[in-house]
Amino acid sequence: MKMLLAFLASDSELLESHFLNKAAAWAGGGANPMIHVEVVFVDREAREGIIGRSCSIHYGGKVFLEQKRFSRSQWRFRSVSASEKQVQAALKFCGDHVGEGFNKTGFFLQPLAGMRVSSNTWFCSEIVAGALNAAGMKVAPSLHPNELFKAVADLTAPDCPRVVTMKF
Repeated sequence: MKMLLAFLASDSELLESHFLNKAAAWAGGGANPMIHVEVVFVDREAREGIIGRSCSIHYGGKVFLEQKRFSRSQWRFRSVSASEKQVQAALKFCGDHVGEGFNKTGFFLQPLAGMRVSSNTWFCSEIVAGALNAAGMKVAPSLHPNELFKAVADLTAPDCPRVVTMKF
């Protein structure tokens, strides 16, 4: 089974125009930072997108592990080089935390504190970092999604190129 990290940039059409997304973009710094991430356990790849079980959490929600379709045009994918045993460890980690709540304190303090402040609540990049660490990858447990995107650059490879219509 293949494991991908799926990132959404602050300019994604999939994101609501909400002050929290704007704040996350500001905290991420730079032009068009990544402000959301999910770990995807790929079941199938097709021209129109990626289908697999996704683990993450949204603001105010609960950790989920659900079947989902990912558009190649909206998401930025990073492929995790991991053995089947490592992928299964990450999948088990996600399953063990399904239903746990959102880490509001950590979400708002993260730009200042930069560390986990809860053991059973999460924001998106914390649950993804937890899955990566369960798989034996070494990443900080609490990073802004854009910082996680940068941190995994040497541990992952770009994946799922976008479908581009070439005009001649």
